[in-house]
Amino acid sequence: MTAIVSMAVFMWSEKIPVESVPALTITGYKYYQDSIAHIASFDGRQYDLYLEAPVKLPVGARCTGLFEVHVPKENRNFIKMDERVTLQINGIDGRIYEPSINPAECDQTRKTAEMYLNEIRDSYMERVLRITEQDYRFDILTLSIGNKSYITSDFFDALQKLGIYHLYVISGTHIAFISGILFYTLNRLRLDITAIKLVMMATLIMFLFLNFFSPSVFRAVFMTVVLIATSFTRHKPYLSVISLSAIIQIMFNPWIVYHAGFQLSYTTTFLIILSRNYWSHYGFFIQLLGITLIAEISTLVVLLHQFNELSISGIVMNLIFVPLFTFLIFPMVILFNVLTFTHLPAIVDVFYAQVFSMLRHFIVVMANGMNHRIAVGNLNSFWFIVLLVLTYWMIRSLCLKQLRRFVILTGCFGISILLIDAYSYNDYTVTMVDVGQGDAFVIEDHINKKVILLDTGGQFYFKETGRKLSDRTVLPYLKELGINRIDMLIISHFDLDHMGESHHIMTKIPIDHIYLNVNDPGFAQWHDSIKSQFHGKIVNALEAQEIKVGNIMIERLFPDNSLQEEDANRNSLVLKMQVGNFSFLFTGDTDKKMEEKIIKERGKIRADVLKLAHHGSDTSTGEHFLSNTAFTYGLISAGVDNRFGHPHPEVLERVEDLRLLDTTEHGMVRFTIKNNKMCVESKLNAPLNHCIKKRAE
Repeated sequence: MTAIVSMAVFMWSEKIPVESVPALTITGYKYYQDSIAHIASFDGRQYDLYLEAPVKLPVGARCTGLFEVHVPKENRNFIKMDERVTLQINGIDGRIYEPSINPAECDQTRKTAEMYLNEIRDSYMERVLRITEQDYRFDILTLSIGNKSYITSDFFDALQKLGIYHLYVISGTHIAFISGILFYTLNRLRLDITAIKLVMMATLIMFLFLNFFSPSVFRAVFMTVVLIATSFTRHKPYLSVISLSAIIQIMFNPWIVYHAGFQLSYTTTFLIILSRNYWSHYGFFIQLLGITLIAEISTLVVLLHQFNELSISGIVMNLIFVPLFTFLIFPMVILFNVLTFTHLPAIVDVFYAQVFSMLRHFIVVMANGMNHRIAVGNLNSFWFIVLLVLTYWMIRSLCLKQLRRFVILTGCFGISILLIDAYSYNDYTVTMVDVGQGDAFVIEDHINKKVILLDTGGQFYFKETGRKLSDRTVLPYLKELGINRIDMLIISHFDLDHMGESHHIMTKIPIDHIYLNVNDPGFAQWHDSIKSQFHGKIVNALEAQEIKVGNIMIERLFPDNSLQEEDANRNSLVLKMQVGNFSFLFTGDTDKKMEEKIIKERGKIRADVLKLAHHGSDTSTGEHFLSNTAFTYGLISAGVDNRFGHPHPEVLERVEDLRLLDTTEHGMVRFTIKNNKMCVESKLNAPLNHCIKKRAE
């Protein structure tokens, strides 16, 4: 029944987005450490409302006007991340950005039950935020009501690296602890067992309402409440209860089946229930070790599919942090909530500040102390089935105490992971990443396992709520390729749209070398900003005209030390790359004057693929340059509806003899090379895909 209902997501029609709405009703809030967002609704649709002005509209306020709705556009790169699906999963129909809304211009409507619950939640949060000025109040709110917005991106990365993110947000672990504390306390008060069960059920249901029906919270609370209810009849239908909770969630929101938390939560709980009889007669620590192993193993394939990551320390970290949170942090959170409504002594405030400061520091140090996770390339159907079967047999062997077989199967799983990334059908891959108005190219030598990143893109968008561009484009693409380090980062020049994400990328993935023009006027400032963080080697392109990365030969055609220009574009590196039997010319943002200089110094230039300079601007790719060069393909990396009008019609006319591939129309473009054959594929225009063979010269 659960499987049948799960299929509803594939038949559920997606709502047609609207461009604007005439009114909004405030139903709740989303808190951040330095701001607040409103949850608003209109005509059965729900939106996130972001105001630039620090205005907090009351719950139930109905504001009229013309509010533009922003919905993420289709995914333009070969990555699994899809923000439109993410919105669907979270029940959000779009985002609205306004400078400000005057509360006096809004009418108060009749509040619904949901609004009253949100007001209770908001009052509680305001009380916690007022009772102390210490930063640990954000940790308390995260651990009390699952307000994930308080988790900074760096701390989130640390929690994910250690595999303990589930401990820092509301999950089944918290529900189990709360249930245990409730039962112990009520039992000590000598209440009747029936009264204890009823109080526990009522408390857990209220806790669920305060946590916005989070998948993990709903599953844990629903199971606990139903099992308490069925205990009156002395039956414990665990599997029926977990299936029923999944069915209910899917019926409310079919898109929830895509939610990583939903998949991880139900997979883990299902397998722990199935294996519970194998561990029930052992002591606490053996049970903890067995359940932790099963929980870790059961999530391996889901984590690989969802995040392309494999934890190499998750079991050890959970054995360290689960007891720490169970016996120290969770009790402190409950005690703080009691003191919030009574009195919080100053000495207790200082103690909490010290403990949580040490906890955060300990988590960050542990996360940065070693590489806890490795990136693994996308699983094809074959490897998905192989790993799924191995996972099942690993859990079965563990439950049956067949330790020798378990060790052998674990080794087979590890070998399979190595094989996934060890072999590639192609010799080389060159990818033009769609980073909007900017450049970013990933060049891979699969034979020697070398990776080059040429430029990074870079732009800040308020309408993306401050998320880094590379977190939505370059970094997830690299992770899905199974790339754990970059052998060489090439910066063509120091304009923001070419190197703006370089600092962020080097904090996320190790980089061995950076190849650049030290005479570029933007180099000094950039170097000052990264020198304390980058520990690789900077290679001065002006001193290395030719450089080899694996089997990829890079030749600098321009500039040289004689160039004296203050314009960053005119200092762009012009590089010819020999990738297997095919050649690529990357031109940065050079203009016509520099192009003429290159032709004068280098003579006629031939390459299979030309990256048009300056995103197809009419300041570049001039007639003189084209008449002295020969290419088959032309690449244009520009943003959709960019304010510069790139690519310019004049340029498109000049290169009409080339096979043009433009990110504005085709999204990400990828070239795969095998011997003398090169295949082209684009994200948004599949009919354009084709292969060519290199002619003998």
